[in-house]
Amino acid sequence: MKGIAKFYTWFWIIYFPVCIAFTVTINFDWSDEILTVLLLGYAFVKLRFLVKDKSRTTEINIYIGLMIFYLVYSLLIQVTTFRGIYLDFLQQLRPYAVFYLTWMLAPQFNDRQKMQIKKVMLLSFFGYLIAFKFKPSLVTPYGGEESAALGQIALCCAMVYYLFSKQTKRNRNIAILIMLLGLISGKSKYFGECVVFIALVIFVKSKINFTSVSTLLKVAALGCVVIFFTWTKFNAYYVEGFQTDAAEMARPLTYETGVKIMFQDYIPFGSGLGSFGTAAAAKEYSPLYFKYQLNNIWGLDPSNPMFLADAFYPTLAEFGIVGLFFFLWFWKRRLWECNKIPNIVYYRMALMAILALALESTADSSYLSGKGMGYFMVLALCLNSGRQQMNCSKRSLR
Repeated sequence: MKGIAKFYTWFWIIYFPVCIAFTVTINFDWSDEILTVLLLGYAFVKLRFLVKDKSRTTEINIYIGLMIFYLVYSLLIQVTTFRGIYLDFLQQLRPYAVFYLTWMLAPQFNDRQKMQIKKVMLLSFFGYLIAFKFKPSLVTPYGGEESAALGQIALCCAMVYYLFSKQTKRNRNIAILIMLLGLISGKSKYFGECVVFIALVIFVKSKINFTSVSTLLKVAALGCVVIFFTWTKFNAYYVEGFQTDAAEMARPLTYETGVKIMFQDYIPFGSGLGSFGTAAAAKEYSPLYFKYQLNNIWGLDPSNPMFLADAFYPTLAEFGIVGLFFFLWFWKRRLWECNKIPNIVYYRMALMAILALALESTADSSYLSGKGMGYFMVLALCLNSGRQQMNCSKRSLR
């Protein structure tokens, strides 16, 4: 439907510069929440145009039921404050709401709309890049030599440019160039994302058979290449970081404590919303940080909580073993659906969106923030590409 595509065009045009590129400059904390509410409201208005699919509807109903259960559970065990639970509930809803709504609305952009989106994203990317090089305080709160946002902007921009352009060698190389420019961000995990992106667009010619020994060896080799390019931070956080005298203890300790919460102290449903590893847990300073004596660790103490919400995976402790099961189930279904995508270009970018979220989540909270919304929208668009191709085929047969 033309109206849905038009809405999503404006949604992207507003979302990318406001929620990713210039979020520090604009300094409006509720921008991504407002956009999510607008998307939800629009979906209600267009309710009769939503994709009718029994398995999708069932999955969404399961998700809604789970979130209601965890809200009630969190209020009953009351590990943290009501405000902390409420704030985290809203944050946990955002990525899945954006994914499911885009999945069900299934926008189909025309060439003009694709061009408009690409122009805004390219202008935002180069605008941020120039500002970061010449006046970093304008776009990043810390200034300096690194910017996680620049890497995320480059990746989102490259993915959308690649998807929305004619599939020529020139356009592929432009997408790769955008990724290479993103290396200026200086973030080690972005080096890994850049390697994965280039590998997908150049070497993946058909669907990946993950049961093949040859494929597993290639994936292992790619993993080694990623670790090679990110070794400095990987070693600091996940090897030396677990030593008691390590300088970088905060992030490893959140992982260690998260495992203890999930598999030992709060079986099977976890510690509840707003209690650990999230922005809400940082704002309310969850009592769990005192319980596990993390309040004396640099970067996790109340006066300097810079690492309290610094990675996504530790937040799974809030949902326990049961939540971990459904989290893995959700992503297993997405990988299974990727294999149904007929267009290899959309297949590559669907995998890239999943892998980007997986890599970002090790040392960033993008999964639950406005920055992660772009990956979820790209994933939903890619998964819908097969349905759109089927609709085009049906129309051509009439």
